Amino acid sequence: MISRVRGTLASLRADRVELTAASGVTYELLIPSSVFGALGELGSEVELHTALVAREDSLELFGFASGSDRELFLRLQSASGVGPRLALAILGTLPAARIVSAIRGRDHTALQLVSGIGRKTAERIALELADKLDDLGVGEETAAAPASTPGALAALRALGYSAAESQDAVAAARRDLADETADAEELVRVALRHL
Repeated sequence: MISRVRGTLASLRADRVELTAASGVTYELLIPSSVFGALGELGSEVELHTALVAREDSLELFGFASGSDRELFLRLQSASGVGPRLALAILGTLPAARIVSAIRGRDHTALQLVSGIGRKTAERIALELADKLDDLGVGEETAAAPASTPGALAALRALGYSAAESQDAVAAARRDLADETADAEELVRVALRHL
């Protein structure tokens, strides 16, 4: 099992990164958009928690900012109808604490914010996982982070801004808007004024 990968950031796209380890091996990791927004510049040192998913025709390595995110990714897949790509989309759309609270509270509407999840899938995930997430060490402070933040960070990074610049601009945009329901597009529009 590969539990972590540390290396130099060799390439960066919206849904994946390549890390070159000290041994010279380069790993391709699929990542949620929330991780994309937190990565440094190309050439910087990065460490990601990983999950290896083996299928008949492929091996895919998924990267996460924390061990609890990786564990949540694995637990999400235990719900029927949730594969690794959908679990990754869930983690990229909602903060981990919001996912856990939505599942425990059977908040189907929050889960339906994820592309690919309809009412029935949201109900099934909540039903099957509501009592299986109690031991996850997901911080409550991240529950306050609106779901649009990772998308706004990812969009600014795609425009070429650094992680630090993107985070500062999104934080400033949140202060300007003073509206927790602002979507990613609105956040990006206001954040660009600060860059």
